[in-house]
Amino acid sequence: MLDELKNLKEQLLFQEKFEQGYFKNIVIAGMGGSGIAGSIFSEIYDESPVEVVSDYTIPSYVNSDTLFIAISYSGNTEETISAYREAERRGAQTAAITSGGTIGKICRNSLIIPGGLQPRSALGYMLVPLISSLMHDHSKDLREASKVVENLDMMNDRIKEEAAGLVKAKKLPVIMGFKPFKSVAYRWQTQFNENSKLLAFSASFPELDHNQIMALESSYGKENLAFYYFSGSSGKVRERIKFTIDLTGIEAKQIPVEGSSRIAQIMHLVHYGDYFTYYAALERKIEPRDVTTIEKLKKLLSQF
Repeated sequence: MLDELKNLKEQLLFQEKFEQGYFKNIVIAGMGGSGIAGSIFSEIYDESPVEVVSDYTIPSYVNSDTLFIAISYSGNTEETISAYREAERRGAQTAAITSGGTIGKICRNSLIIPGGLQPRSALGYMLVPLISSLMHDHSKDLREASKVVENLDMMNDRIKEEAAGLVKAKKLPVIMGFKPFKSVAYRWQTQFNENSKLLAFSASFPELDHNQIMALESSYGKENLAFYYFSGSSGKVRERIKFTIDLTGIEAKQIPVEGSSRIAQIMHLVHYGDYFTYYAALERKIEPRDVTTIEKLKKLLSQF
């Protein structure tokens, strides 16, 4: 798993693109570690409407004006295959990012990426083609992102200590994000789930101030939660974070963000969470790569 983490800096320099023509909207289909690439992309791209689908079905508006991108690291994700086939029937312009499998065979416009990793460890291979293919030149930002990720590879002892503290206190993490880090907060949640085998929760400002703030103030069991939020907020969001912490009395740890570009900042926070959840798994004496229960579920579903 550690080797997979250290591979991210190289993934961010991946230069392949997929083909696309004229479109009015984008729908990206993907599940789990594959789908998060679409979610992150949707927060930094605003030139056309983007919707991310994590299901068997697709929106009714999908038609020939839609660029439909299927992302499945294995190429065999049944929900994504179902969504892709429906998009093709609707006449959508289609593309795929995959290491092979069924998707790689049925989609003529497939970008084949290196295989052999856990899907959640191949985020760069799945995210960078979206950026490179659909956004104006961001090669400088991606090089910066690779550098800040490499810096974390070399210096992460503090993250290891923080993870050990969380596990020893037997608390469940709650990660609070804000745009463009909403998807990063969710990525942390799912990395705690898969790597550390811990329940975790994520929420985002300003929405959480319209509902979850009441639970932060009064819920039983909140003493068993560890709260985290990202630095880099500004304006009203910064004030909301401060006032929310003051009003509810929660203890919240600020996670630093590094990098001058949004892409570098996002990948720094992503990689911080990758190491945090990896070290939490080691502290719990759990194999972070193990996804046996997910594989058992897939086998059961394949019978129907």
